[in-house]
Amino acid sequence: MKRDNLTLIEILGVVALIVILLTIGIGTYSYASDSAKEKATKATVLRIDNAMQQLQDKGLLKKTTKDTDSTNGFVTVTFDQDNSKIRFGSVEADSKVFKIFAKAVDADSIDSIMDDDKNITDGWGQKILVRFPGKFNRGGFDIISAGSDGVFGDSTSGTVPPKDIGNYKDSDGELTCDDISNFF
Repeated sequence: MKRDNLTLIEILGVVALIVILLTIGIGTYSYASDSAKEKATKATVLRIDNAMQQLQDKGLLKKTTKDTDSTNGFVTVTFDQDNSKIRFGSVEADSKVFKIFAKAVDADSIDSIMDDDKNITDGWGQKILVRFPGKFNRGGFDIISAGSDGVFGDSTSGTVPPKDIGNYKDSDGELTCDDISNFF
């Protein structure tokens, strides 16, 4: 005897199987997407680190802001390739600094990681911040991205980059946040 109709139990079983497969697929996609953004941000931080190191080696890196600044000395990097200008916060650098920075970060490919105001951003579209002299990299400079949650440090520290490394690590030295930087 041939049966043409599906029972309610069979239909619910198929729907449940589809829901399970969709949940697994969405979770995998979300993980892969976040992982790709994290890798892109690490690459951007490395490019900026290389550029800043070259500027520091040539003695062209100037203090970004005073320690009393509301951003704890961190500033955005604004890179305007069309007009051959670079700014660290509100301070515009000279053409020599622009040329060294442009070469070090591979200026031809940097457009994809900038916002509408020409600020260099991370994989999530948040501004990457720099500070010179560094507090975490003594004698150097600090570069930081807030990571996927858009908050610096752990989730309770607010949106201003913390001054103290204690806001990034617990008492065992384990990271308590998703920030991406050149000082971990």
